[in-house]
Amino acid sequence: MTTRSIFNRRYTSFTPGSTQVWLANGTGAGTTVATTQDFIAGQNLTQGQVVYVSGTYALAASAASGITPTEFNPIGFTASSAAASSTVPVVYDDIATVTSSAITDEVALSPGYYYSLSKDLGRVVRTPPISGGITLSGGYAAAVTVGLALSTTELHVEIGTPVVLTE
Repeated sequence: MTTRSIFNRRYTSFTPGSTQVWLANGTGAGTTVATTQDFIAGQNLTQGQVVYVSGTYALAASAASGITPTEFNPIGFTASSAAASSTVPVVYDDIATVTSSAITDEVALSPGYYYSLSKDLGRVVRTPPISGGITLSGGYAAAVTVGLALSTTELHVEIGTPVVLTE
């Protein structure tokens, strides 16, 4: 076989000796990975809020107890503010700007600390938290790491797998 394209990547056949191998993005073909995706705001959102997606709608995520598991499965952060039913860009694999209104217990991010999804709608909380902890008795349903603070306003998005808290 010769060159093929699968899943937006180009593969080129190469046979060193007697074994056929495929080179990803061979012959200079390359792909650029998107780090931001546009969604429809399912509610009013501010820049830097943590969101999950339901269908085509981006909604503020939360790790509070008593919610559906979908709500504590965030995909990223809003890149700008958006009114309900308008387009909102969501950063899911890059550096997101997080404003003070999207942080629990702090007015700015603390560089070098990991942040988790807060029980407060659309917010993050430092890990380990300043006050209390991410526990079932603290009103949390899940613990979800969302990124590492690089500065007082920038967070490297690293969405982790939710750890469901049980009694």
